[in-house]
Amino acid sequence: MDTTRRALLRGIAAVPFAVTAGGLSVPSVARAAEPEYRLRRYDRDGTPTGTTWAAAIQGLKTEERLAVAGLVGDVLGRAERRASRPGDWRDGAGSAPKPDGLDFAFGWDTRAAYRQDAVGDRWYPQGITTSYDAHGGSVPGSGGRKVALVSWYDRRSGGNQGARVSVVDITRTGASSLPRYDHVLLVIPAKESGEPYDFRVTELHAGGVAWAGRWLYVADKDHGLYVFDTASVLKVSRGSTAAARRRARAWCGYHGGDGTYYAHGYRYVMPLHHVYRPAGGSAALRYSQVSLDRTQGAARSLVVSEYFETSADGVAVRWDLDSAGHLTAERSTSVWPLRIPRVQGAVCVGDRTYYSANASLPPDGADAGAEQGELWLQYPRGEKMTAPRGKLSLGPEDLSYQPRTRGGSLWGLAEHPGRRRVYRIRL
Repeated sequence: MDTTRRALLRGIAAVPFAVTAGGLSVPSVARAAEPEYRLRRYDRDGTPTGTTWAAAIQGLKTEERLAVAGLVGDVLGRAERRASRPGDWRDGAGSAPKPDGLDFAFGWDTRAAYRQDAVGDRWYPQGITTSYDAHGGSVPGSGGRKVALVSWYDRRSGGNQGARVSVVDITRTGASSLPRYDHVLLVIPAKESGEPYDFRVTELHAGGVAWAGRWLYVADKDHGLYVFDTASVLKVSRGSTAAARRRARAWCGYHGGDGTYYAHGYRYVMPLHHVYRPAGGSAALRYSQVSLDRTQGAARSLVVSEYFETSADGVAVRWDLDSAGHLTAERSTSVWPLRIPRVQGAVCVGDRTYYSANASLPPDGADAGAEQGELWLQYPRGEKMTAPRGKLSLGPEDLSYQPRTRGGSLWGLAEHPGRRRVYRIRL
């Protein structure tokens, strides 16, 4: 964090906070001192006359005749992967038990063909969002199906495939439920002069995701928010012969040799539609995670939070959304200090804010990576926190809120190989 912003936030923290029905209200003297966070929308890369990503998506559909896939009818309808049971949560000597308030969990597929989801060191899960975020419940037109989207990033330096999302059926969450799921590769559509419409892999860490209507917001730490079109998931080829399957795994986009579109062996791609990047004059911000808040009345908003390993100077920043799921203005509507380090996810529930965080560093400075994560509650928003509210998984990541008849729940996930689970806890 830059020195100027730290000084400004210390000034904010020194002024008393007032709680209102809509959340946190900061006196005018503090509001004047708030750093400004601005995001500007971009619809294309390169020159202003280049093809927009939206136009490239349309070209892939109409000119190249790639079929559109539904998240439920197609992706889940043909899903080959099956979740595994979460196990006893004690993943080795001295490791921690299951999260507090746990009421549902699953692990990724452990069968031989798919076990890299559970134990591989290439793809790491990071963010989670559900159809409650997107639609207030089930997916429209799906017959009541509820869906979770989980983001992963590719850690390899060579042959990096960017980011993907898992589409998971969470309609049934009983003790014996083992959801089916499949992966969709995130891609950037493109059009070069004289070439077919095409797409390429992203370079995203995908540290957090938020599903707002048709749009999937993906946090990119240094560059803002990338917005993908869930209504334009496209079907590509995985190859019908052994040679074609090898080609499919090695290639992303249009292959001139056989005139076919591949996506590193995936059956589906989700294309980028637009990007919100930091605008000129914006204060520096790490876009480490993003969540959707629909608990502030009729309006929906995005909440971006920062990750710092040792500093407690991170902030959370809110941008309001319109009815179509777009930012209503460049400038953020509110900002507040996190007051703890190692924040991996943040969600607002009314005037409360919940954070998932990696375990506190031991006094001797030893690695805390294998320690149980912590759930923090900040109430009122921006106030000092004195102790964790409960325990989470080992290696906790993003959070997503789901209301319930009595209280609510948080969805979370764990990232470490052999310890990867998706889980829901009661508040």
